[in-house]
Amino acid sequence: MRVSGWLVHLTTRALAESMDVRTMTHLVRRLIPNYDIHDRTGFPPNIPIPNKNAAHQIVMDMKESERFLPFINLLISMGDAGFMGRRYKVSHLREIVSEICKTGFLYDREFGMFVEDPLVRRTSNWGVLREGEEYIFTFLRLDIVGNSELVRVYPSEVVQVSYTDLRNILQTSIEKRNGRLWNWEGDGGLGSFYFSQKNNAAALCAIEVIHELFLYNHHSCRLDQPLRVRIAVHSGQCQFRHNFEDFNNDTMKQIIDMESIYTKPDSITFSSNVYTMLDAGIAEQLTPMKTEKNLMLYSYELKWEKGKSG
Repeated sequence: MRVSGWLVHLTTRALAESMDVRTMTHLVRRLIPNYDIHDRTGFPPNIPIPNKNAAHQIVMDMKESERFLPFINLLISMGDAGFMGRRYKVSHLREIVSEICKTGFLYDREFGMFVEDPLVRRTSNWGVLREGEEYIFTFLRLDIVGNSELVRVYPSEVVQVSYTDLRNILQTSIEKRNGRLWNWEGDGGLGSFYFSQKNNAAALCAIEVIHELFLYNHHSCRLDQPLRVRIAVHSGQCQFRHNFEDFNNDTMKQIIDMESIYTKPDSITFSSNVYTMLDAGIAEQLTPMKTEKNLMLYSYELKWEKGKSG
């Protein structure tokens, strides 16, 4: 985020008025373990650093290292949960939060951090995830069944419009649950969820896409046959990368295998680590799957209820 001069000024005052240099330094070391305030300010180790000098240096270092928002998260936590055995009343904190919100962020108390306001913008890292750092995501992978045949049989413009309709269905469902569509290759895509009940969000998104596509095929599809998909949902650790081409780890490989090997057309496959985190109302709609490698997976597909015989 862009940190204005006024925000730097407010945060510097907040630190200088609310704590001593020792506490400031311990706070920064939560983010930069070997941080040395004397080295950063140029003061000799035997000379006390004035609060204002230390505070300004710290704020500028947080800004330049792109750790400003995580640092403000810590200041908020100092007031809510305390720090080093005591609670702090941080001056100007309300003003600081207000200024940050003006730049398009909201404070998520569940996660104790600022995240993008989705009404302002949507970026792949929610505005806060750092390049190369490990996070636990829940992924949704969608693939269009029979893409090669569709491209061969139908005019290019008909296929492209149909695929765009599908992408819109997927993206709308993902983003209304604060997920992100990280990749779309024309014949499928990958959605990512990180915040707020991410497993439930990904599961509900996948189920909604199956339902919406069913309605689309009956009322709006431009093809002479249904547009069919396979969807897989899996959760695991992954380094965040701004360039999607740089994503390549076991979690990605597993969801690709789940979708391509184990998922039937018009169905969703869930990994066991997603299934165990789902609310009961969602989990009870899934069916255990048998696999050759004893891999525990669960499936969801639209089924018609059999009518009772009179």
